[in-house]
Amino acid sequence: MRHNFPAVEALEAGGVDVAEVARLAPGVDPERLLVREARPWFEHLVLRQSAAIAFSHVVYMHSRAYRLPRAQITRLVVHELIHVSQWRQDGHLRFARRYLWDYLRGRLRRQTHSEAYLAIGYEVAARQGTASLFPD
Repeated sequence: MRHNFPAVEALEAGGVDVAEVARLAPGVDPERLLVREARPWFEHLVLRQSAAIAFSHVVYMHSRAYRLPRAQITRLVVHELIHVSQWRQDGHLRFARRYLWDYLRGRLRRQTHSEAYLAIGYEVAARQGTASLFPD
């Protein structure tokens, strides 16, 4: 049986101010948005090198991350909530097209997979937003 939990559980476990998350991820209600444990086939095909993936309505998390204590995945959940907001603000087609184009542009510039992924505009924005809540 697969499991899920509302994103707010990870935010509360990590001591994150939900109002601050609302500022970073407008239009996303962490009490209603579910984080779901990905099925093994989805992990194998989609989450090979990622801990989670966000869509406009749900976050799928790799089982190795999903099974950690909620406080340990708070940053990841915040990052993914920002992506959910990006999906909703820009729309499915624009988000997917820009995400893929940013990645392919990096690869065409001979960046490694990791370099191209880290340079994706949406990823940069999600990392910056998350870092603003967790200054080290």
